[in-house]
Amino acid sequence: MRPVSRAREREAEPVPGAAEKVAVGGAWLTVALTTWGFAGRASWAPFAFTCCAAATALLTAWCVWREGLRVKVGPFVPLGLLLAYVGVGLLNPSHYRDGGALVVWVRRADWIEWLPSTVDRVATLGAVLPWAAALALGGALRQARLGRTATRWLWAALLAHGLVVALVGAYFFVTRDPRMLGFVVARHGYHFSSFVYRNHWAAYAVLLMAVGLGFAFSALRRWRAGGGPADRALAGFGAAVLLAVTIPMPGSRSGTVMALGLLGAALLGIAWLGRRQAGRRGDDEGRGAKLWAIAGFVAVVLVAGAFFNRGQVREHWGRTVREVSGLAQGAENLRVSLTRDTVRMALDRPVWGWGLGSYLIVFPQYQGDYLRDSRGRITSKLVHAHNDWAQIWAELGLVGGAILWIPAGWLGWRVFRTRGVGVRWTAGGLGLIAVYGLVDFPAHCPAVLFLGVTLLASAAEPSERRE
Repeated sequence: MRPVSRAREREAEPVPGAAEKVAVGGAWLTVALTTWGFAGRASWAPFAFTCCAAATALLTAWCVWREGLRVKVGPFVPLGLLLAYVGVGLLNPSHYRDGGALVVWVRRADWIEWLPSTVDRVATLGAVLPWAAALALGGALRQARLGRTATRWLWAALLAHGLVVALVGAYFFVTRDPRMLGFVVARHGYHFSSFVYRNHWAAYAVLLMAVGLGFAFSALRRWRAGGGPADRALAGFGAAVLLAVTIPMPGSRSGTVMALGLLGAALLGIAWLGRRQAGRRGDDEGRGAKLWAIAGFVAVVLVAGAFFNRGQVREHWGRTVREVSGLAQGAENLRVSLTRDTVRMALDRPVWGWGLGSYLIVFPQYQGDYLRDSRGRITSKLVHAHNDWAQIWAELGLVGGAILWIPAGWLGWRVFRTRGVGVRWTAGGLGLIAVYGLVDFPAHCPAVLFLGVTLLASAAEPSERRE
C-alpha cells in the first residue's frame, strides 16, 4: 500500500460548509444540554432539547438553500409521519379520566378503533417530544450531507464531552457524595454523574467507547499506510478505557459486560494487526512491537480496573449466578415477566398501539403477580418495560413502530455498507445498544437516544466519502 502524506490527505478533504457546521454544532449542543439535564429527566430538558433540535433542522435547511443546494424533504419524512400519527391519536382518545376520588380511566363510546388513538393526551404530548426531537436532529444531519472532516469533528467533540461527564462522575464517586453533581439527591439512590439511571450511563459510555476505538483503529490504519505515528491511536484507546472503567462504578452489570466485550474485541483487533505487521517485509522499525505494546497498555489498565473493583465484581458475579440459577429452576424474573406482560398488552392493540406515554396507565391491567403487596395492590408504578422493542410496539403499534424502525434500519444498512474503520466500530456500538434494548430501555433516555441518532445519521454516508 502506498504511503499517503498528511498534506495530501488534508487537500483531499473538503472544508465543511455552513450547513455542516450548523448541523454539527446543533447536534453537539443538543446532546450536551440533554446530558447535563440529568440525561433529559430535568424539568427544563424537554423544552431545551426540542428547541435545539428544531432550530438545528431549520437553520441547516436554510444554510443548504443559501449554498445553492437542493433542500431535501426526505430526511424529514419520518418526523412528519410521526407527528401526523400522534396528531390523529390525540384527536381520537380511547379513554377519559373519571374525576372521582379514585382515578379511573373509562373507555369512550365514540372511539374509532381502526385509527391511531391514545389514552391520555397530556402523557402523549410529553412522550412524543424526545422522539420528534431525535427525528428532527437526524433529518438535519442527513440534510447537511456531512463529509469526512465534519463527521470527525462531531465525533471528536462528542467523545471529549463524554470524557468530561465521566471524569465528573468519577470525582463524585470517589468522594462518596450521594448527591447528583453535588446538589441533587437521586430518587432511587443510585446514579452516575448527571445520569439518573446507571444503566443509561452504561449505554451512553458504550456508544462513546465505540467512537474512541474507531478513532484508534483509524489511526492505526493510517500508521500502517505510512500516514502518521502509531502513538495517535493511544488517545482513542485511552478514552475507551477511561469510559469503560467508569461503567462498573455505579454498579451496572450489563454495561460492564458490554464494555468488556468491546475492549476484548479491541485487543483481538490489535493482536491481529500485530501478527499481520510482523509478517510484512521490511519491518525494520519494529511496527509489530508497537502494536503489542499498545495491546499491553489496554490489557494492563483492564486488569488494574478489575483489581480495584474486585469487591463489586464478586458481588455482581454472585448475583448473576443466583439469577441464572433461579431462571433454570423456573423462578420468576422481573425483566422476563415485564416483557411477557408488555407483549400481552401489545397484542390487544397490535396495529395502532395504545398511544405514546400510555404504558404507565395501561400496564397495571396486564401486570402479573409481582411488585404487589399481600392484598394484591401494586406497590411500584412501572413507567418503562425494560424492553424498548416491546414497549414501542405496545404504545405505537406496528404502524407507528415502523415509522421509527424503518428509517433506523435503512440508515443501519448504509452504515453496514461503509468501508471506514471508524464507522464500523461505531456501527458495532450502535448494534450493541440495539440488542441491549431487549433487556433495558436506553432508547427512552433522551441523552442516549440523541447520541445514538447523531452517530447513526452522521455515519450513514456513502462509502466513497470514508477513509
